[in-house]
Amino acid sequence: MEKFIFIAFLDVMLASLSMFQPISCSSNFTNQVALLHFRSTIEIDPTNTIKGGNWTTEAKFCEWIGVVCNNRKQRVTALDLSHMDLQGRLSPYLGNLSFLASLDLRNNNFYGAILIEIGRLRRLKKLVLDVNQFEGNIPPHLARCQNLKVMSLAMNRLTGSIPREFSAFPKLQQLDLSSNDLRGQIPSFLSNISTLQVITLANATLTGSIPLALFNKSLTSVILMRNDLSGSLPSDLCYRWRNIQILALPLNQFSGLLPETLTQCKELLTLSLAGNRFQGSIPRDIDSLQKLQNSILVVPT
Repeated sequence: MEKFIFIAFLDVMLASLSMFQPISCSSNFTNQVALLHFRSTIEIDPTNTIKGGNWTTEAKFCEWIGVVCNNRKQRVTALDLSHMDLQGRLSPYLGNLSFLASLDLRNNNFYGAILIEIGRLRRLKKLVLDVNQFEGNIPPHLARCQNLKVMSLAMNRLTGSIPREFSAFPKLQQLDLSSNDLRGQIPSFLSNISTLQVITLANATLTGSIPLALFNKSLTSVILMRNDLSGSLPSDLCYRWRNIQILALPLNQFSGLLPETLTQCKELLTLSLAGNRFQGSIPRDIDSLQKLQNSILVVPT
């Protein structure tokens, strides 16, 4: 009899403990618990929006500030807590918001590693963690977010290389890893992302040349300023990047002649090539670019 009572007691204890572990099921209760755990890991909330606002069980979590739910199932689909100066670590319970499509935490002071649990958010389309204090390597697990279209991790303290797993993104359109200490070269496997349109790797301590494979992509924006990149630009640049709108390569070590075909980049809005080692002269018909809005910052030597 005592053995039976002990086993029953153990079962109750295990059931109770499981309530406090990150789980994968989707329910209104799971969403609320995940958000409450997220709130508990916030250490500083200058505006008292989260710690002292309406993030309580007295209000429906779909009405909490920064939380967006779908109407039918009342699941969290977006979490936007940008520009709040929040400080703390991220809670792994974020991985339980299985309907989350957008996570925007830019302009805060979150620190620590980027959670591998974010890779469980299979519906995630937008991940924006700009201007925080995240550190360590970029988790390869993020590549499991197969619906991701926008990923921006700029202005953090991330180190290491871009994970090779990122080559398998089937829908990624915009990638911004600027102002991190990535080092190394721009990986050629980024060209495997067939949907990629915007690549921003400014001020990321990168070296080497632009991989030739990237010139075969239909990119609209290439921003690589303030690195230590070198090499020359292909003479048929504008035939390769027919849809290029923003080409910003200043403050690098690029050399060689400026492509005369720059005048064929008919969609160009911004062209910035200053602070390199280009030779020759600016193409004579550069004024024919009717959509060009910003100044031509080219200083050939």
